[in-house]
Amino acid sequence: MSDRNNSDNQNTNTIYIPREARNPQPPQRPLRRVQQNPQGNGSQPVQNPQQNMGQYYREGQIPNQPYQNGQYYREGQIPNQPYQNGQYYREGQIPNQPYQNGQYYREGQNPNQPQPYAPYPRQTPREQPYYADSQPKKPPQKKKKKRKKKSFLGKFIGRFARTLLVMALVVFGMYSCTSLSLINKMDYTVTGDRNRRSDALSRSYVTNVLIIGTDGRTADEAARSDTMIIASINNRTDEVSLISLMRDCYVEIPGYSNNKLNAAYTFGGPELLMDTIEHNFGIAVEDYVSLNFISVANIVDSVGGIDIEISDAEAQEINTILQAEVNEIMGDNSLDDLLKKGGKLHLNGKQALSYARIRYVGNADFERTERQREVIGLVMDKLKSLNPTILPKLSTSVLPDVKTNMSTAELYWLSLKVPFIIGYDRQQLRIPAENTYYGQNMDCGDSLIVDFNANYNIIYENAYKEQKTQNE
Repeated sequence: MSDRNNSDNQNTNTIYIPREARNPQPPQRPLRRVQQNPQGNGSQPVQNPQQNMGQYYREGQIPNQPYQNGQYYREGQIPNQPYQNGQYYREGQIPNQPYQNGQYYREGQNPNQPQPYAPYPRQTPREQPYYADSQPKKPPQKKKKKRKKKSFLGKFIGRFARTLLVMALVVFGMYSCTSLSLINKMDYTVTGDRNRRSDALSRSYVTNVLIIGTDGRTADEAARSDTMIIASINNRTDEVSLISLMRDCYVEIPGYSNNKLNAAYTFGGPELLMDTIEHNFGIAVEDYVSLNFISVANIVDSVGGIDIEISDAEAQEINTILQAEVNEIMGDNSLDDLLKKGGKLHLNGKQALSYARIRYVGNADFERTERQREVIGLVMDKLKSLNPTILPKLSTSVLPDVKTNMSTAELYWLSLKVPFIIGYDRQQLRIPAENTYYGQNMDCGDSLIVDFNANYNIIYENAYKEQKTQNE
């Protein structure tokens, strides 16, 4: 290429000019001072240099129309400074954002005639542009601690604990369902009218349930309360006091004349019996459970019978009661289940019922109440095993014959405490206690004249203790 250019130059006698040098800038004329013509019709040499200082114009240049490098500029335009959209900018200034002397100007405004522009409205955080320097700093976040990996033993213990928790919840659910199913089998009776004693002894940590054993042969038969035992549950001392009330106690029956204690049930049912106990013994009683002969025998059979030491005289009396009434009530032959002699024997339901009804062996009715408490204690001992096989028998043979005034919620709450209650220590009391009564024949027969104040103190000291005594 270079050879071609040289040959062409030699033939045509011309000189090759590079492309970048082909358009040289015209020579600049020397500047001289001129005086600006206000009418804009040209320029005149400056007669008095002091009158117009600070600005030069080329010769022949129209005032206010600067000329440089072959180009005219707008009025006030600074050479080599960009002009765009009718607005001047400083070097490096971003278009559409004019800024001079610390303030903004409208588009097209002459910077030499500053007119402050109204401040821009403050933008919301969502509209604000992102600038690294003005970006709000986030609060320092705490470094998450790395969890230490659990050892195999730790994982095993955690899984084992969760398994136990799940099993406990399952057992609790099954127990609750079973308990509610059994409760619904009971004969619930709404409590009738009561004539309460306002100052009767009552404590929040003691629950009294009156167990009434009637001498009725069937559920509908009118009967007297053959057995009256207050099961007093003390949650502070973890004790259950079985308090037998002698049926021959001579008492004042509210609304009726004085009579034996067991007559109150005949006159007004369980409500009047509870009122009579409150008025005479000063003990508050709100709940009751009523059992007849059949339900007592079925309870003992449901737990598999009881083992008890009896004498030959007691064995003979058991046979007498079986032949006289119990076998007939249960629908069996009169000679069934007779005992040969006394000793350590295993008694079924009918035999245990007959044992609890013995009255003419030993100290008459005093020993009979002791036998009744003994049977109840042995049944509670059998319940400690919580053998599931007893549930069907309780559901079909026992609970339908049991009457109570306790609601489903009260019975359910009591059932949750039963596994603990059957493990409580037990004590037995007989009221009236020794040396607090005497016998006398009254218009209703042989009766016990009771010192009620003395017996009130005995009940309070034993069943309402707030803590166990040191020798217990």
